Amino acid sequence: MKKKLCIVLMCLLMIGTLGGCGRLKTVEQEISISLPGSPVSVDPQLVNDTNSGFVASFNTACLYGYDLNKELKPVLAESVEISDDGLTYTFHLKKDLKWSDGRPLTAADFVYGFRRLADPDVGSNSVYMLTDSCTVKNAVDVTQGKIPVTELGVSAPDALTFVVELETPCPYFCALVTMCNFAPCNEDFYHTVGKKYATSADTILSCGPFIMDRYEPLAMQIHFKKNPYYVDADIVKMSGVNLQVVANAQQALMSYESGYLDITTISGELADLAVGDPELQEFPTASLMFLDINHRTCAALKNKNIRMALTKSIDRNSIVKNILKTGNQPLARVNPPGYYIEWDNKDFSGDPDQYKEQAGYDPQKAKELWEKGLSEIGESAVTLTLLYASGNDNLMESVKQQMEKSLPGLTIKLKSAPSKEVYETQTKGGYDLLFTGWFADYADPTSFLALFNSSSKVLGYNNPDYDKLYDNIQTFDATSSFKKRDEMMHQAEDMLMNDAALIPLFTKGQAYLIRNGVTGFQMTPTGVGCIIEELNKEVK
Repeated sequence: MKKKLCIVLMCLLMIGTLGGCGRLKTVEQEISISLPGSPVSVDPQLVNDTNSGFVASFNTACLYGYDLNKELKPVLAESVEISDDGLTYTFHLKKDLKWSDGRPLTAADFVYGFRRLADPDVGSNSVYMLTDSCTVKNAVDVTQGKIPVTELGVSAPDALTFVVELETPCPYFCALVTMCNFAPCNEDFYHTVGKKYATSADTILSCGPFIMDRYEPLAMQIHFKKNPYYVDADIVKMSGVNLQVVANAQQALMSYESGYLDITTISGELADLAVGDPELQEFPTASLMFLDINHRTCAALKNKNIRMALTKSIDRNSIVKNILKTGNQPLARVNPPGYYIEWDNKDFSGDPDQYKEQAGYDPQKAKELWEKGLSEIGESAVTLTLLYASGNDNLMESVKQQMEKSLPGLTIKLKSAPSKEVYETQTKGGYDLLFTGWFADYADPTSFLALFNSSSKVLGYNNPDYDKLYDNIQTFDATSSFKKRDEMMHQAEDMLMNDAALIPLFTKGQAYLIRNGVTGFQMTPTGVGCIIEELNKEVK
């Protein structure tokens, strides 16, 4: 395998250079890791994409987190008490917690962090975690601006006690608050830097293993140094971490083989070449990669038959086999397999063909639905723009070719843009089709189902019947019948697939090349972020 990669590397060196990568200074106590794109935001309350979540893993800590065995553990919390009715969580914080500048970190910082997440003036797209995942008391009215953020069901009776009140029991709440969106935020510091908060290294405080000491928006390099005030600083072995933004997979491989990177993602044909290499590690993720459909402003896409035709025109198996390759699996439903076990010990998404009728590849049926849809909207041809983040050109070209081949009169215009621009366009609704993805925040199907609830403000799907069903799921007391709750979640997925609410493509696996001697790198159970407290690099 090494010989194959060396041959590939030599060929790459002959056809191009490491434009934009930059030579990294070798520091024995530091680890260099590739990042496929710049983070959209490093403000924990605003994080809503995988690149931003990965970055936040280094300088953010929450009440709970995961160890290297992917088991839940308290981090900033010492313990938690849960009321008998499951509605009140009382977190007792560890003593002597501090921010990276040495000031005390108290329960009031968690109150302010939760309030910022809920504040409609802050405008976080992760607000659904408070309103749709586990519903915090008054969160819906607060996020809609009906009542002030001070009415949110969080409080700090004293410096070491943080209380959260829920409107309905939520069995996975401690897992949910591992997400960086629930990190504390110091109100005094926030108001000191004002609108510049989290726009540079000196406008954000750290409560995690590392301190961000070099960062600018859209920068190609983000650097962290060890945080001496971190609660578990004794187990942090590295003096620093360097994240290098390398959008091109070939350039990332070249940097790794040249010794500039210690850890890098690898995909496609390059990953196939690496199969069998002891430095290749694969991490499964609970992810949904799909085409978001603009049901709001695109007249053609308001038609269900056209949406269904687009969905059934895609050969997902071919895309995974020929384009994506190692680590990825075709997906023709909302929920990926392997991350949620139902009441009867069966995989919630164990049947890959469950929605074959709605989303299975069938070019002839796709053509019939397409022609019916065109007749219904009074058109003979349709042109749609497909927006996607840079670096997905081959994948999107394949999707375009398959759709256009199966659906006469369809023209797909591909538009590539930086991740941040794609994200901003999605929130504003200025697209027809948009390639995006979602990694589960916690091990429950509602992590995906919440996306399509109209109050989540993540996607443009709007279906009152679905909203009602989802609300029933969220208010249902699972302890009375886990079977009934599972059945309701299946009904919700049925509704989305029958309505062609999205075009599912695949579920993503993450393959990494991790240099021999580097230990302590692990992904969280859902693949959202990484566990990096115990990162270590053997000095040779």
